[in-house]
Amino acid sequence: MFFHLVERTGRRSMLLVMIACAMLFTVVYSEGSASAAATGSGVSSPALNQTYKQVKAGTYYSVGLRSDGTVWTWGRNLFGELGIEKKATITSFPYPLRLPSLTGITTLSVDGQEGYQLGVKADGTVWEWGRDPFVYRQSILPRQVQGINGVAAVSSSGGIASAMLNNGTVVAWARLGGEDTSAVNPVTIAGLTNVTAISTQGMVNYAIVKDGSVYAWYAKLDDNRNVVLSKPWKLAGVSNVKQVSSIWDTGYAVNANGQMWSWKLTVSSKLAISYVTKPARIFSSIKVRSFNSNLLLSDAGVVYNVVNGKLNKVSGLPAVSAISRGGYHQLAIDKQGHVWGWGANKWFETGSPTSAEGGMVYTPAQLQSGVDIVLNDNRIDTIVPAYESDSTVQIPIKLLAAELGIRFSADSDGTITLARGKSIVTIHRNAGDVKVYLNGKPLELKSSIGSSAGSITIPYELLASLEIGANWDAAAHRLSIMT
Repeated sequence: MFFHLVERTGRRSMLLVMIACAMLFTVVYSEGSASAAATGSGVSSPALNQTYKQVKAGTYYSVGLRSDGTVWTWGRNLFGELGIEKKATITSFPYPLRLPSLTGITTLSVDGQEGYQLGVKADGTVWEWGRDPFVYRQSILPRQVQGINGVAAVSSSGGIASAMLNNGTVVAWARLGGEDTSAVNPVTIAGLTNVTAISTQGMVNYAIVKDGSVYAWYAKLDDNRNVVLSKPWKLAGVSNVKQVSSIWDTGYAVNANGQMWSWKLTVSSKLAISYVTKPARIFSSIKVRSFNSNLLLSDAGVVYNVVNGKLNKVSGLPAVSAISRGGYHQLAIDKQGHVWGWGANKWFETGSPTSAEGGMVYTPAQLQSGVDIVLNDNRIDTIVPAYESDSTVQIPIKLLAAELGIRFSADSDGTITLARGKSIVTIHRNAGDVKVYLNGKPLELKSSIGSSAGSITIPYELLASLEIGANWDAAAHRLSIMT
């Protein structure tokens, strides 16, 4: 499906070349260059909600919104799509990583083709992050979009972002890149009022208004990056709509009764929108809840892949409340708020270990839980996440060393030294053989030294040797550290 879309936009060849070239890079995240992305965020209560209320599948990466308003991401970061470091040096994350500056988020939008995300905070401000459109292999770190407020929902495609405002109108603007943090210039979509939902994915934008009717409009950027808009066009033949989506020129609508419709549009050189094929009822044998890029969710919570116009049930899932399909993988949220993923997983985009040859996950697997680290009652975040492994928690020690009062050093032969007070822990690594010493004496560990995104990790129990207290709450997925 994704290649069908990029063929229509003339970008398939470019995408394939970029991916092929990227495979030639060997990116090493060295111990000498690692640095913390964020430190103590002043969260007084460590009780964080691990359930998710929204999840989006991009192209080889994923973004999830937890019920506590925090944003987590995992999968590919080859081009800076995750928005976790300015220059993309870490190519992928196998575990969910919190974006520390994003709190109080109420809804997400992911432009998976561009590697770009938007989020709305409870105060109505818009935040953006992800792949920089003007600088190769560089990220835009989470930042507020200046010049727009009072937002209820967002959507994006290509270089244009759109927002539904609290007053029921819709605006669009050209997204900025690099270090440009100037105020954007939102353009109001004339004639659209009482809007309750917006959607952008493919050739046109869609809006649902309060009476359940649907409008479509075309948007593009001119040579000066000004937004050019067509007049909104009301679709005939669909009504009482609660959800609308599209795949390039084909639109889909689900009404309040669970009935689903499909149509095709075209846009003339004068930006006039018209039907190629008028809305027709599809999948009449099933009551539909939502549809997303050939992934269908029934009202009973059953997920189906749509292949050649036929429904194929996805086995191995509990009752599902939300779905999202990316370029090559799929995600779902079950009714308990847990995330499940399946499909391509070479970049860990499903959020679970690869279970089949070719880097695939054929049977849906539950997302590995993210680990919350709380230091002296304050939550802290690092550019490489802590993760569960072998009945313990591995922590990225260099990135946490300063916060913990540990002196960290790394020798050219791979020897790592951790010093605090009178305690010195030495870690010798040689061709997979790891030996640990405390003040010169061998130290036995229940779990071995690990690694994530090229950064050394240690089991949290090793902190006791440096006279640092730590307690792992497996039920809450929270590691509390006391110095």
